[in-house]
Amino acid sequence: MTSVSQQAAAQTASIAAFDRAYEDFLAAFAQAPDAALPYVPPGEDYALGVLPMHLLDPMHHYMGVLELIEETDYAPLDLATTSEAEYIKPERHAEITAARPTGADRARMLAELEMEHQRVRQRAAALDPVTFARQALVIYPPAPQPYPTSCRDILDWLTDHYNEHVAQVGTLLADWRASQGVSQA
Repeated sequence: MTSVSQQAAAQTASIAAFDRAYEDFLAAFAQAPDAALPYVPPGEDYALGVLPMHLLDPMHHYMGVLELIEETDYAPLDLATTSEAEYIKPERHAEITAARPTGADRARMLAELEMEHQRVRQRAAALDPVTFARQALVIYPPAPQPYPTSCRDILDWLTDHYNEHVAQVGTLLADWRASQGVSQA
């Protein structure tokens, strides 16, 4: 069994990793010139510039899941009957897919991402270490089996999501440069 001090250290480490991943994403995204933001590579749904918008969706979703977990006092939870049944609403997916951000949109998108990042961070930091690590069994449709979910798990998933897109920004930017005949900066 882990001590409270070990759980507190793990909580601090999870929050720090979340913050690092956010900063890494911002650094990667800053490398994309405004002209590259509306670029959609063949086979992709999203323009390079919508990644800040896309990162918001799991934050909204998982904070909603955490609220439901707390409302049910960590009882088993089937999201199929809740407002969080869909990870992303079809209207939101259509909005992001259609978006072709420009440089004029960059500051607003990054401000929205910062605000949501801080909301998640503050929510995680406000929990005591035991509650931060406390899991509930959650069914995420369409999967039939429950998945253990805690605030720590959620923060780790969101950190992984940032990290996936750090790498993706580099790939998309290289693809855009190649499509434009622009050499690596």
